[in-house]
Amino acid sequence: MISDSNRLIHQIRFNQKKYILEQNILHSQESGITDEKYCAHDIIVSLTTYSKRIYDVHLTIESIMEQTMKANRIILWLDYSFENLPLPKALQLLQKRGLEIEYCKDIRSYKKLIPALKKYPDDAIITIDDDVLYEFDLLEKLIMAYQEDPSYIYCNRYHLMLPNGKGKLLPYMQWKWTYTNQDASIWNFPTGVGGVLYPPHSLDEEVFNEETFLDICKYADDVWFKAMAMKKGTLSKKVYTHNLKGEEYFLNEEVQDIGLSLINTQGAILNDKQIEAVFTKYNLYQLLK
Repeated sequence: MISDSNRLIHQIRFNQKKYILEQNILHSQESGITDEKYCAHDIIVSLTTYSKRIYDVHLTIESIMEQTMKANRIILWLDYSFENLPLPKALQLLQKRGLEIEYCKDIRSYKKLIPALKKYPDDAIITIDDDVLYEFDLLEKLIMAYQEDPSYIYCNRYHLMLPNGKGKLLPYMQWKWTYTNQDASIWNFPTGVGGVLYPPHSLDEEVFNEETFLDICKYADDVWFKAMAMKKGTLSKKVYTHNLKGEEYFLNEEVQDIGLSLINTQGAILNDKQIEAVFTKYNLYQLLK
């Protein structure tokens, strides 16, 4: 439970960062991307948004444009319902500094990764959430870890899955949340809010099975992507973070009324049902023995 005093401190710091980002959006002419090659392929930051959040996502994108190591591309995926609508002016300003906007079928939160995987299969893709203001070195930590060893999926924040002693997993809310160990492991469950780097071809091709993920895992893209990493045999690893838990970001509380986190954590039973459905369908519990 977050105390009222901590919530107030968070809100003050959030508003301060928000103001700085807004001023930079209005006045900066500096490119938010780079031509520098960190590896043999591009580093792409990919995200999506929906509904009224389109009027706030510029803050997230600006926080990514101000990183110590910039991405080669930043792509915002919008569903086709936005295609003939005028973009918010803030996004238009960001386009001048390198933001790309692409349109795709509405597959809910999966838009942040699936379209990018299809279109840019040989690039490394970093997914971020649209309701977060990220710290200045998020990309640097992910990219440098990837440069050192490109065989893992890298994350800033994860939960440690725990067995229930009966061949399956304990309920999601009983896992070790925001675990701090930096060893690669099949038990590590990356959480998208902190930013996740997916190397090329690190997920099984079944990741594109839209009919299945919208049927049995509609509200939990993190579960689906973790499952597809397990199916492929790719381990996940936490990078170094200043905050041991990897919570180096400011959550935009103003847009939480329509977020997935409310559906999945406050409705933990629904989240557990999706984990059970996916892990059972693909026999993933066998990999944890």
